[in-house]
Amino acid sequence: MRTSSNDLLPISETMLIPLSARAAETGRDNPIISDKKSVEIISKIDTANKVIDGGKVSSHGILARTKVIDDEVKKILAENPDATIINLGAGLDTRICRVDNGILKWYDLDLPEVISVRRQFFSENERIRFISKSVLDSAWVSEINTSGSVVIIAEGLLMYFTEENVALIFELLANHFPEAHMFFDVIHTFFINKKISSTFLWGIDNAKDIEKLDARVKLIQSWSTGNLLKNRQPLLLKIFNFLPSTRNRSQVLHVQFTR
Repeated sequence: MRTSSNDLLPISETMLIPLSARAAETGRDNPIISDKKSVEIISKIDTANKVIDGGKVSSHGILARTKVIDDEVKKILAENPDATIINLGAGLDTRICRVDNGILKWYDLDLPEVISVRRQFFSENERIRFISKSVLDSAWVSEINTSGSVVIIAEGLLMYFTEENVALIFELLANHFPEAHMFFDVIHTFFINKKISSTFLWGIDNAKDIEKLDARVKLIQSWSTGNLLKNRQPLLLKIFNFLPSTRNRSQVLHVQFTR
């Protein structure tokens, strides 16, 4: 029996595109990531009349950011196996299946209607919890029980908010999770308010600009998707990557909050 996605808000439907990209990649020879959970989920969702393919450029960006964040989170877990992971805008993200070490604590945060769908494919236990709230609802932080290292993930999320709201999110995180590491992706400002696969509201040109949002945000590292997975980029994209707006069309940032 297939699960209907017809009740999802348009903004929430964007979670089907990365899900589909990960599932499709898993079926390739020598895949960049292996994600059997995405294959399982996409096979059970009724995707009729839904946009699930963002195109080659979008899929490349999704796979690049997924690989980077997976690898970086695993590095932190290798040194801090009991870390607390806070997954903002969880959607149908499957990272927990790829990085779970049996010790970490994991929180998935998203809108109530999205968490309702997520519950059909994932279960809570003593280490994995769901929070049915908007990231802009500051009350969600009171549901987080942290000890030791904290890692915050916001994949495919912040570009859908205005700069003012992004600043509020960072203020909330810096206030409540000092010294936490955070991984997220940003788009180049060239793509703001341009209908690509989705309409984006916020972006930055240079990774260092992220520190302007809050004095407690420290940039640790950044990755431009134009420099990642080059053997999988279409020829035309490789040519356009000489342009900063294309090369940095999407960047993965690693920041840490300071006290």
